[in-house]
Amino acid sequence: MIIHTVVFRFRPDAPADAADALLAELRTFPGRYPQMRDFSLGPNVSTRDSTFTHAFSVRFDTAADLHAYLQSDSHERFVRERWRPIVEQHHIVSYETGGRAGRPRGPYGMEYARIEVPDMARTIEFLQYHVGLQLEQRTDEYAYLRADIEHHSIELISAPERTAGHTSAVGYSVESDEVLADLRKRVADAGHEILELQDRQRGFCSDGFGVRDPNGLIVELFTGFLEYAEPPLAELRPVDLVHPFIATPKYEESLDFYTNVLGFLSSDEIVGSTTFLRCEDRYHHSLALQNNKEHYVAHLCFAMKSFDHVMRARARALYKGEPIASDLVNHSASTSIAFYMHDPAYGPRFELCDRHRVFTPEEHETHRPRRMPPDPRNIDVWRPAADDWGRF
Repeated sequence: MIIHTVVFRFRPDAPADAADALLAELRTFPGRYPQMRDFSLGPNVSTRDSTFTHAFSVRFDTAADLHAYLQSDSHERFVRERWRPIVEQHHIVSYETGGRAGRPRGPYGMEYARIEVPDMARTIEFLQYHVGLQLEQRTDEYAYLRADIEHHSIELISAPERTAGHTSAVGYSVESDEVLADLRKRVADAGHEILELQDRQRGFCSDGFGVRDPNGLIVELFTGFLEYAEPPLAELRPVDLVHPFIATPKYEESLDFYTNVLGFLSSDEIVGSTTFLRCEDRYHHSLALQNNKEHYVAHLCFAMKSFDHVMRARARALYKGEPIASDLVNHSASTSIAFYMHDPAYGPRFELCDRHRVFTPEEHETHRPRRMPPDPRNIDVWRPAADDWGRF
């Protein structure tokens, strides 16, 4: 994290209204430059040094974000036309701070899952009605469905030879070309094969590559994922695809891959059982790993607009008789409340949730993961006792 501080003094002959107008314009900067965090501005109240009359300070997640702001045309125009005519002197200090200043960056956030399904038509119908996704494109071979403005959240592959759905890949956006290049180097240096993106996926992003995790699941990383101008008009729909939950017999190896190679950060751990890992979008977890005897993607989590929408989706599932695998879980770690639907023909469980925790920028850099015992109350706060595993 970068703290950028500017101290300055107005010219003695600067008109008061011009100075006030410049201060008012500075206060609009957080709205104009979305990379800015924790903007503050005020007059100098020091009783020891009155060299400068005012100061403002702002945080940026990365040095690249700071440079993008400083080098923007709008910033240059502001300095040239508004700042220099009335500011007599200024000094600038920018420095890294936080518990992980300068740390390698991880992926930004989850964008999609690729699922091979035996019955494309039935799966599309399920995802439209029960998850709330909008179908955008379909052929005999594949289909794309989206939740919000991102090009797609689910890619379906027709696989009539299968008896159950199978998640073959997950995709994560990356915040800049520099971070993508660094991720590619870290993957190669760790001895993993760099995979080319499939032709269709290359058309949906600026640049990217794939890599197999220790379980064989393909993880695709890319920049510039296509977006629509507006979200689907449907009211009852998700607003984001948050995470996959991956069961693995290679638990420690998978943890090492996702944290030390790809740069995910640990949020919380249920000792010996599950680790929750987050990306740069600061969701409590953008991926979870469960220690298991076999490998599979256990569920995909979608965030809904509200708890009311979670309950409306649950009512639809009950009305249509769709199997509810886990009903109204109040997650101890992420604070979300959710229910899970599961029909093996469609692939993993689909979790619909509300109130999934999002870390502040400061928490994202300084949070120390909790180590919790394998107790059902550390999965669902509504479990009344340590031996109550019935819901799971």
